[in-house]
Amino acid sequence: MALLGPLEGYSITFVIPMPKSWSKKRKSESNGTPHAIRPDIDNFLKAILDCLPEDKHIWKIQMEKRWGETGSIIINPL
Repeated sequence: MALLGPLEGYSITFVIPMPKSWSKKRKSESNGTPHAIRPDIDNFLKAILDCLPEDKHIWKIQMEKRWGETGSIIINPL
């Protein structure tokens, strides 16, 4: 999916991998829950925007950080 197109708003979910040192129980309880510690969400957003050739057309972004089994970035148009 091309990021810049006719839509100007995006939903971005940053999935942060859980530490390997966590128990299976803690991983199970935390999977999909909000990631409310560092790094800050604005640092993730800056990295995404810096990858774009131009971001002047983006006027709305909904973001969240969540714990997950593996790290990923999920971007969907609004």
